[in-house]
Amino acid sequence: MTDFAIPARLPAPTRALPEKLARTRRQTASFGDLVHAHWQWKHEHADDDDRRERYEATRARFEAEHGKIVDDYWSTREPAAVAVCCLRTRWGREQWALHRSTARLAADHPEFARLLRDAARQSVRAANVLSGMTQRIATSNLFSLTRDVMASLESKQGRPTGLADYKNDLRNIEEYAGQAGARQAQIVYLKGLMRGLVALLVLAPVLALLMSAGSVRGVDPAVLAGCLVAGSFGATMSVLMRMSAGKFDVNHEIGREYVTNLGLARPFIGAIFALLLYFAVQGGLTPQIQKPSDGSAAFAFFVAFGFLIGFSERFAKEIVRSTQAGAGGTPLGAELGAQGVDRRAQDIQVGA
Repeated sequence: MTDFAIPARLPAPTRALPEKLARTRRQTASFGDLVHAHWQWKHEHADDDDRRERYEATRARFEAEHGKIVDDYWSTREPAAVAVCCLRTRWGREQWALHRSTARLAADHPEFARLLRDAARQSVRAANVLSGMTQRIATSNLFSLTRDVMASLESKQGRPTGLADYKNDLRNIEEYAGQAGARQAQIVYLKGLMRGLVALLVLAPVLALLMSAGSVRGVDPAVLAGCLVAGSFGATMSVLMRMSAGKFDVNHEIGREYVTNLGLARPFIGAIFALLLYFAVQGGLTPQIQKPSDGSAAFAFFVAFGFLIGFSERFAKEIVRSTQAGAGGTPLGAELGAQGVDRRAQDIQVGA
């Protein structure tokens, strides 16, 4: 490896950090930093006031970033610890999280190390998926489990015990977090759904006004806005009915933001299908659907069908197939007839 010498008259190049970034680095501390500072104070320099002040300063920086430590457990054998933190957000909500540093304590016991890793994974799941009381309960249970495992690893008998019981406790916590996460995912999805519905209620009149100002031939702005609103309400009612029947399930593992965006998009999907129905009927792509000639009856017709197509995904697929057939694709009746022939042929083969 070649060493490069810098001339004495030129100072070594230094990279100055921006003031905000430098201040952020000085004011932050990880849980590992806190555990190290605590170990140095308690077990290496017990009578050193500087070490105690350094620990207190590190703890202050840690709590400023991650929340106040409401419960903790410190190992007496290795620099290891576990703590529960409560962070108050700007909206006054409480965010509970588990912080742990147990690698050195469980280094000689791989089965316990895997157990602690699984507990840490569940703590991340609770912090990102759960909220409110369920998050607090799951985090407290994980803290109690991790504390008991650490106490078992610190036992003077030389070999920790109770692994089967700890695994059973972790499974119970995982099951509770999964059920609570599924329920909260529905609530998060519903909030996103309502946001999307409100956004469409604002967007539909604006789009109608733009259509009216543009004088688009063959397009009634009032009917167009009615279709958009009806389709979004149909999609919303479909989700609400499935939730009340217990048939609605959403994967809560993907995170709260993604679930919110899924709910936000659902009314737009219903509105887009209703818009497709309107233009398909107006453009003559669905000859099997005839709209009324009277203006008020036509408005009621499009609103009713817009709600239906937003409510039923099966009906939306049939409209898409009909539109494809009207645009020169395979006719809907012929396609369904071909599917029936294929099914009968399969039945004959099976019977043979």
